[in-house]
Amino acid sequence: MVGSTVDESRGSKCPVDHDSKEVWLKQAAVQQQQQESKCPVDHEAREVWLRQTKQDVECSSEHLMSSPQYQTSVALPESRQVSSIPRTGSGANWIYPSQKQFYEAMLRKNWDPHAPDMQTVVPLHNSVNERVWNYINFWEKDQGGESCGGIQLTSFKGDSKKLTPRAWVRSQILGFSRPFDRHDWSVDRCGKSIDYVIDFYSDDDQEKGPQIYLDVRPKLNSVEGFRLRALKWLGF
Repeated sequence: MVGSTVDESRGSKCPVDHDSKEVWLKQAAVQQQQQESKCPVDHEAREVWLRQTKQDVECSSEHLMSSPQYQTSVALPESRQVSSIPRTGSGANWIYPSQKQFYEAMLRKNWDPHAPDMQTVVPLHNSVNERVWNYINFWEKDQGGESCGGIQLTSFKGDSKKLTPRAWVRSQILGFSRPFDRHDWSVDRCGKSIDYVIDFYSDDDQEKGPQIYLDVRPKLNSVEGFRLRALKWLGF
């Protein structure tokens, strides 16, 4: 769930916590079933698209980071998708882990991953990160980031065992379900750092199947965080 993206400064880290892995796999299985029910892409067109995508990833990442070192011989794609999320100070975007990176990261944590799951888990992971970024951009609209080309993501971390105050109140006092994951993202807005917190919830919808819901908001650890929250409460 970025959760999220791979922070190369800390290695190829899988952002999915052990307790939340089953939620991601469950959602991925539903998406796989939906994909299989659709009309398949023409074989030749698919090959051209995949080759072009691989080239785009390699070219975009060439000046940003070195190629990952793999430890297994598992037959999984090594191509990586370039996200829409700018990386602070790099002049480029964050790059998502390949299916093989994701698999090996889970393997290192003794999660007994299954290689075929990666073809749905990784796209789901990437899609959720893009949704998080869209929500952050919504909060940041007209806050000054446009003057320097837009906000950028500086860092992120996940900690599914640490409840946010809102999640604690919802689960311990109001009786709602706990989030299955929690992320903290640090965003750069023209030199100013703003922290965001994200709670990830799952729900088994009878019609749509397992769904992932996001609660994204500025963290209340700064004056700017309180200001952004206040603006929203006031309807701005």
